[in-house]
Amino acid sequence: MPPLKALLPLLVAGTLGRLPSVTLPIGALLLVADRSNLTRGGLASGAVSLGAGGVGVVVGRHLDSQRAARVLGFLALLHVPAVAAFIALASTRSGLLLATVGFVAGASVPPVGPVVRALLAQQTVPSHTQKVFAYDSMSVEVTWIGGPLLVSGAILIGGPALAVALSPVMAAIGVAAIGRQPSRGTSHLEPTGHWLTRPVLQLVIAFALAGTAFRAVTIAVTEVARQHGHDEWSGALIAIWAVGSLLGGWIAARRGLPSLPLLGVALAISIGLIGVGRSSIWLTGVLVFVSGVPTAPFVSGLNALVTRVAAEAAHARAFAAMQAAATVMAAVGAAAGGAAIDRWGPAAVSVPSAMLLLGAAALSVLEEPNVRAAQLADAG
Repeated sequence: MPPLKALLPLLVAGTLGRLPSVTLPIGALLLVADRSNLTRGGLASGAVSLGAGGVGVVVGRHLDSQRAARVLGFLALLHVPAVAAFIALASTRSGLLLATVGFVAGASVPPVGPVVRALLAQQTVPSHTQKVFAYDSMSVEVTWIGGPLLVSGAILIGGPALAVALSPVMAAIGVAAIGRQPSRGTSHLEPTGHWLTRPVLQLVIAFALAGTAFRAVTIAVTEVARQHGHDEWSGALIAIWAVGSLLGGWIAARRGLPSLPLLGVALAISIGLIGVGRSSIWLTGVLVFVSGVPTAPFVSGLNALVTRVAAEAAHARAFAAMQAAATVMAAVGAAAGGAAIDRWGPAAVSVPSAMLLLGAAALSVLEEPNVRAAQLADAG
């Protein structure tokens, strides 16, 4: 496995480049809510997330070639006027216009994540991909810890508009960092057939199930804090989850952890327990941390499977499809989970979320034997 020092520039570039995907939806929610109401803020934030999740699929083919840097650079430039338009129209009374400018602002976020994962796969032998992607999952958790902190700092200094305006700056820095990496140069490997094969589609569904569950549980955790009269704990509980995931990613990268199926089961059970812990905010915090430990290894295991079932020349678009599936279904999880929590309380989503995560784990279990068989055939 390449030493961490060799991977660090790429991981840092991925962290910086992913920040807009975190800061922009949060900033959009707060900016629009500040100028009108929370419902419209949620509409804008959802539109931003959908745009950011789908752009990688649209430009996916170009991300798997030497044109990746140019495509990312073009989107980074387009992101500046798109965000400026969103800020200018954030107080519009037209829901359609608000959703449209939000979607365009999100769709112009450069999809750095799929390119980073494709580069990591290119630089790693198959037997070490899960450990390398554990580091990648850790960098994602750093983004989810640092992104909200950046938004909070920007709001303190200049209000929600400044928090939204951070996005083009972070996008430019992330794209510049990616531009310093060696070109993938996989255009000669361009597949002639259909890249969205059955195994790839199977993992897309697994990511969709996981994305739905994670978002529903995120809302449940924040609602636990609110019901206990400690709104300020909402962000803290999510941060505790991320810290647990960081720890799990570090263990998986350095020493290894049990197989992907076991991690999926452990994660599902731990998430289900969050509903039990709603009677105590402290117990909920402990359960969230425990749930976090298998999160990064679970996600990194799914990412490692992607590199083994997708053609090498289609890695970036496969990762983009996984990201889009998780993003779109996270919006569904937010809507369905929010409605269920409003009616029955946070515990209502614990068991359904556990079942969704078990489904994602089951899909990975079904695919792993096929991957091992292919590896043995290649070795023979």
